[in-house]
Amino acid sequence: MTDVALLIGTPDGERRITPGETALRIGRDPLCRIVIDDPRVSREHLEVRHRAGGWWLRDLGSQNGTYAGGARVDELDLAQPRQVRLGGADGPALTLRPEPVRADVPLETVAAAARTATGASGPRFEAGRLPSAVHRAEHRTRIGRAPDNNIVLDDLQVSRYHADLLRTPAGLKLVDLGTRNGTFVNGHRISEADLHSGDLLSFGRHQLVVDGTELREYVDTGRVSLRVDGLGVTVAGGRRLLDGVGFTLDECSLLAVVGPSGAGKSTLLGALTGYRPANEGTVVYQGRDLYAEYDDLRQRIGLVPQDDILHSALTVRRALRYAAALRFGSDVTGAEREQRIDEVIGQLGLTAQADQRIDTLSGGQRKRTSVALELLTEPSLLFLDEPTSGLDPSLDRDVMVSLRDLADRGRTVVVVTHSPLHLNVCDRVLVLGRGGKVAYFGPPADLLPFFGAYEYADVFKQVYDNPDDWAARYAATVAPRPAAEPAAPAVAPAQAPPPRQGWWRQLTILTRRFAAVTLADRMYAALLLGLPLGLAALLHVIPGDDGFTGPGDPLARSAEASQLLVVLIIGAVFFGLAGGVRELVRERPVYRRERAVGLAPGAYLGSKLLAFAVVNGAQAVLFVVVGLAGRPGAQEALALRWPLLELIAVVWSTALVATVTGLLVSAYVSTGEQTMPVLVGLVMAQLVLCGGLFAVVGRTGVEQLSWLAPSRWGYAAAAATVDLRSLVVNPSADALWRHTAGAWWWAMGVLALQCAVVTGAARWALRRHEPGR
Repeated sequence: MTDVALLIGTPDGERRITPGETALRIGRDPLCRIVIDDPRVSREHLEVRHRAGGWWLRDLGSQNGTYAGGARVDELDLAQPRQVRLGGADGPALTLRPEPVRADVPLETVAAAARTATGASGPRFEAGRLPSAVHRAEHRTRIGRAPDNNIVLDDLQVSRYHADLLRTPAGLKLVDLGTRNGTFVNGHRISEADLHSGDLLSFGRHQLVVDGTELREYVDTGRVSLRVDGLGVTVAGGRRLLDGVGFTLDECSLLAVVGPSGAGKSTLLGALTGYRPANEGTVVYQGRDLYAEYDDLRQRIGLVPQDDILHSALTVRRALRYAAALRFGSDVTGAEREQRIDEVIGQLGLTAQADQRIDTLSGGQRKRTSVALELLTEPSLLFLDEPTSGLDPSLDRDVMVSLRDLADRGRTVVVVTHSPLHLNVCDRVLVLGRGGKVAYFGPPADLLPFFGAYEYADVFKQVYDNPDDWAARYAATVAPRPAAEPAAPAVAPAQAPPPRQGWWRQLTILTRRFAAVTLADRMYAALLLGLPLGLAALLHVIPGDDGFTGPGDPLARSAEASQLLVVLIIGAVFFGLAGGVRELVRERPVYRRERAVGLAPGAYLGSKLLAFAVVNGAQAVLFVVVGLAGRPGAQEALALRWPLLELIAVVWSTALVATVTGLLVSAYVSTGEQTMPVLVGLVMAQLVLCGGLFAVVGRTGVEQLSWLAPSRWGYAAAAATVDLRSLVVNPSADALWRHTAGAWWWAMGVLALQCAVVTGAARWALRRHEPGR
């Protein structure tokens, strides 16, 4: 059987609705599916509905009327293409044209085929579609974005020269030209592959199906359906988080997933995006198994987490620039990125806020900026986790209306929400009960009647108290399905894709972004430089005026030199730890999302080290020069040209090791608040183990433990530079304090080794935040 969709042409573009959708209302109200901003149009002017196998238009009692053929009409049969005008015979025009669509393929058939297919994906993908172009394979056919390719694909996800298609005696062969975004055959990334009829080739949003020497081209413009069958998630101990979740979502639909706490909404989101695949069941993206072809399809999925994935100190445009630089390949020019940024900003109504700092935006504007970041790569499926959390009802409405508009413009949108205030703008609502059971799936208008409830709070309570009963009631309303296929085997957790730029390019982009964020946050930048100046003032509190020269009379030696070194080294530890200990935890949502789209962890961590190395260097210069001003300095350098330069190098190295230690802590803690007790404990430990308060040499256990403390080696290197043994009463027997170049280099070498080891540990700790974990 062939169903009929309806294409509605408006002054702003074309909308397409299918028979399974709810009635579509057109008017001036922002909550209408199609908004006509004209004073002659009523707030809710007319509606279009599918009934009795066809489409009908009905005027909703508008003040100025609806006109067809110059006459006012109340109802109109849309079996044939028609044009109507709103608010008068010369009012805004709508064209309404029915369009046959392919018969719906049963979900079980598609899911089974997706699970069992071991070869070509093309026939399954092509079912019911018409190609946008047909190409013939020549002896050598080059595919890419540049206009001089044989097959030109206008897509920023496609490299300028992406792949070569070669005709060989054995048949066609596809060769990837070293692209960052990859070339895919039947959903799997390849460097080169022999092709057969029916193979599906993917390049960004473009697919080519092989038929002998002919290539049929299809473009994923965003109109995709989502089919879910029998999703189940079981964790250790046998606890079920999702239990047989299944539904079918038509293309260009807005789905809201609601339910009480503990119903498995976030678990479902992870399963639908492939970020954390389900243990069993199937997710079918426009006829393709998401899990089986995840490497390819992941590029067509956008995810906006609940936490902001933005650097709030940047402006909207600047944040999008850095995101575009990371997400697009290195051969995408700055002008091309800027054009795409302008398109997204305009699409989401952020033009007036483009040069405004993100931390000054309203809650709704911040969420739209997060959506804009995901839309840069033009995903077809967009998932949002609690986008209205913490927003007032007015901003809640703004966000939901924006998502409605995205769906109407040609995307399938799934939003997880606790707020039921504006479910009426959605096409479908999925209610999950406790234990991840489907209690309802259908139009929002039928939700309350289904539960016999007067408000949504009653629905949430019922599906929490009696999830099994409501799941059974809903199952009884769904048409019986054929016998289910065996559950799909468990799949491996999702892995992050390869980076879309080289390691060095990512390092450069991330370092520039870190610098921009730091300089934009003037208070934070001032604290970074103000902290060493404040600590330098403490050095002037230490009594004495001998500095590092010592008194002329050996009997008059004091503790001044050792006290100065203790404050220098512990001060370096303090501002190093303070800089790094909150850095990763505050950026965790950003890192997780960017890692899922190809961020290289080494480049990310390397950018932090590079930036902090510069910051720590500036802090060390200020701290040492200002703190020791007016005091006599050491007399003889051991390794560098000047003793003061050696002290700066020691303080800088100690601070850098402390910074990396702070980054390691930041990778493990769950919240920023947890870092403060750790910071205090680490600083106290460094103070005790540095060797400046009391001798640690010869004390079993304490001496060995001190080897792990950066302050121990920083203090030793500084003691060697100033010849501390000759300046204090009863000098320590610590051999590391010897006034020799060997002792100085040994201590500095251990600091370098500690920095490398702790950096490796921080990189390992970042694995905890990888996709799928």
